[in-house]
Amino acid sequence: MKKVIIIGAGAQATVLCGVLSTAEEVSKIVLTDINPARVAEITETNPSSKITAEKIDASDVEQMSARMKAEKFDLVINATIPIFVRQVLQASFNARVNYLDMASNEFYPEPEVPIEQLAYAEAWETAGLRCLTGGGGDPGLTNIMAKDAVLELDQVDSIRIKDFGIVECDQPVALWSMRTYLEDLYLPATIWQDGKPKQVAPFSGREDYDFPPPLGLRGRCYFHDHEEGVTIPLFCGKPVKYCDFKIGEPDIDTWKFLIQGLGLMDEDPVQIGDCRVSPRDLLFQKIQQTASPKKQMELYSSGKLSSRLMLICDVDGAKDGKNLSYKLWSESPDGKAACDWIKGASDVSWLTSVPASVFALMLLRDQVKHTGVFPPEVFDREEIDIFYRGIREWGIRVIKQTQTAVV
Repeated sequence: MKKVIIIGAGAQATVLCGVLSTAEEVSKIVLTDINPARVAEITETNPSSKITAEKIDASDVEQMSARMKAEKFDLVINATIPIFVRQVLQASFNARVNYLDMASNEFYPEPEVPIEQLAYAEAWETAGLRCLTGGGGDPGLTNIMAKDAVLELDQVDSIRIKDFGIVECDQPVALWSMRTYLEDLYLPATIWQDGKPKQVAPFSGREDYDFPPPLGLRGRCYFHDHEEGVTIPLFCGKPVKYCDFKIGEPDIDTWKFLIQGLGLMDEDPVQIGDCRVSPRDLLFQKIQQTASPKKQMELYSSGKLSSRLMLICDVDGAKDGKNLSYKLWSESPDGKAACDWIKGASDVSWLTSVPASVFALMLLRDQVKHTGVFPPEVFDREEIDIFYRGIREWGIRVIKQTQTAVV
């Protein structure tokens, strides 16, 4: 029987607990957070006897290491915000426990290190441990979609990934960490061009894209600070000429105006009466916190909230001298269906944490062939097929279309 410790009790943990608590081989899930109230919000909506709650500070490496060493855990899942990646990763290594996370915080923090997790690659490989990084929706599912197409091609010309979500509510609501989202919108994005990384300005690369059903709309996207543009070309196993990641939503240009037009993410303090405060600090004090599981249940059940998310991956290249194009996209439950399935979930947490849960189960079942530090795009066809079967059990399908160029 397997034991899992989850660091962070936010939106991701709601779904992680919901999926993993149903797995026969998982006997115990220790759910932790610095805020006991956040843990209680999840345990109250998921009464599984497998889940126990504890208070842990994700910034305290020694505290986490001691807790991980005190009990023989089989996997650490980092479900905190990305600024705690190094701390949780180091604690996991200290305790010699396999590790999974869903995001990075630093891109190229050192020469030849595209994400901070890879700075630890040699130590994890030597120890024979597994660190699966970027194992959520995007990155995660998107990386698998890209690798699925790459395996079909002799030559990879471009990989273009998009995330588009719709949220309609009669009151302000956050289904995800707004702080992380705004920070990613504010920062330069990294794309892959001509065999190397390149930084581009935030809110550049504007594109109006036709999304297939169940979205079935034309939506605007911009380059976005994300892992895929730096990891996929390095780890997919074939040379890639171009790779990017874009994000969009119906209100994306409003965020562009607030961030670039009004400077609400600026860090330089401004004088307000007798005080000096940065617009960024003020904004982070005022933005909505991620809605609790019970709040989401209330909003979805009353019909006040509706939401749907889609991930897209377009891959162009050649096979046997013929140009080929692949379009892959996700079909998954909308917000209400997700919340009905696992209490307190949303379409966003579903499309992130169901893939994360399947990655976790693959690690626990020894179905992952790799050791050291690696992203999902290292998977081979057998591992991809196992992953696809896992997410289908939870209502997520990947649709793939192929088009041959006619000259």
